[in-house]
Amino acid sequence: MQESQCSFSSPPFVCCTSDIDYAEDSNELLPVGTQCGPQSIGNKIYNGNDTNIDDFPWMVLLEYRTKKNGNLILNCGGSLINKRYVITAAHCIKGEIETVVGPLTRIRLGEYDINQEIDCIADDCNQKVVEVGYEQLIPHPQYDVRNTNNHHDIALIRLDRNIEYSDFIRPVCLPLSETREAPINPGDLLVVAGWGRTLEARQSNVKKQLAIPVTDHNACTRKYATKKVNLISSQLCAGGEFAKDSCDGDSGGPLMRQSHMKRWYLEGVVSFGNRCGLEGWPGVYTRVVDYIPWIKQTVKP
Repeated sequence: MQESQCSFSSPPFVCCTSDIDYAEDSNELLPVGTQCGPQSIGNKIYNGNDTNIDDFPWMVLLEYRTKKNGNLILNCGGSLINKRYVITAAHCIKGEIETVVGPLTRIRLGEYDINQEIDCIADDCNQKVVEVGYEQLIPHPQYDVRNTNNHHDIALIRLDRNIEYSDFIRPVCLPLSETREAPINPGDLLVVAGWGRTLEARQSNVKKQLAIPVTDHNACTRKYATKKVNLISSQLCAGGEFAKDSCDGDSGGPLMRQSHMKRWYLEGVVSFGNRCGLEGWPGVYTRVVDYIPWIKQTVKP
């Protein structure tokens, strides 16, 4: 409650999440302020980096049908930005994912523990996972699957129906000009979350989180140049500590920070790295703020 305080009057006001009223103008389809990025109301994190059951309720899982045997597998993540759209990485919907893994089939929202139908931590339980299809897959027009630099690795997924919000399904805030407080600087701690590979398992069954520092862009660019990878300004580097990194299965997931009004903002999309958790090798993320104009032009009611 103290962290939700949004004024210093006496008595203080507390900002609560409210439902979003949509306008017809596509530029107003993106929620702001108390309409997005809520923080958890719980304080029950177990096993180190496990999240609370209601943490990051915008996170989604992408489900694919494998070409090899037709099984359904979870292989990428994404972030809900309004009732109809998810942001993910372009490489999660286009290119090798289609030929090596298989076609995208469904998007899962409200997930916490992928091994349980209903998730509970102590007395806190969520609702059944919502599974929806998609109406349109929209990779950024400048994304090129043949380009090993992974420039413009961002995409929108238009869901096949509007999503009903709950305590476990809410949109993340985007770094819009009207709410952006300050640019991201080297050393700032951002949070990456997902169900990807851990030191103990190929995939975590529970949603995990990790705070990682932003890396100086020029230093990161020089590092990746040794691997003949050319980074550009719309790519963001973070991490680089041993065994602390986003990894396989986290692709398309969010890199976030708490900012204006203590809400969570989507600052990066997990793109790629040099293997996983290698000392001195930051992960590379698509810098979301550089794609706000494209997002605004693309989302429709």
